[in-house]
Amino acid sequence: LLTVYPEVKKMIEIVIMGGCYGLGNTGPVSEFNIQTDPEAASIVFNSGVHLTMIPLEVTHTALANEEVMARIRANNTPLSTAICDLLLFFQDTYKTHFGFDSPPLHDPCAVAYAIDPSLFDTEYIRVDVEVKSDLAAGQTICDKFNLDEKPKNAWVAKTMNVPGFWNLIYDAIDKAQTHVAWLSKNRSKKRRVVE
Repeated sequence: LLTVYPEVKKMIEIVIMGGCYGLGNTGPVSEFNIQTDPEAASIVFNSGVHLTMIPLEVTHTALANEEVMARIRANNTPLSTAICDLLLFFQDTYKTHFGFDSPPLHDPCAVAYAIDPSLFDTEYIRVDVEVKSDLAAGQTICDKFNLDEKPKNAWVAKTMNVPGFWNLIYDAIDKAQTHVAWLSKNRSKKRRVVE
């Protein structure tokens, strides 16, 4: 989109969950989303579009711990059970490989930023994506101190209001549960009318 229709740069803002300041999750210094297609990520970072990056260091604070799980389970519905199952899907992997007692939530952090940027503390810095290295392809090089003196190109989240994030998630789950209940009720009515 950005290479074929560069005029859209002034009309859009991109928020990504991707990259990291330091340690990666699918490579020593590479995060999965950027490592999957570093060339495309580099195009986006160098495009001039208003870009916000939510890195691993921030998503790793959105932990689905026992308190979070208890709050979601309290709904005691098939939806809340399914959500808990999904949240815990990578729990063993995070414990085994990264030493996390609770698994983090990644992509919803970027959605949370799009909904409520006030939940995040960001800084405007230079970010480049490594595209040539066999060792670090997909690494996001975050030049916090502008040592390379290149133009800044991305807002990068440093911290997130974690309780505020989870309140946003709880609210979304509660609203979804209301809609699921409404749909179930109305399906039952339709079935009775047809019978």
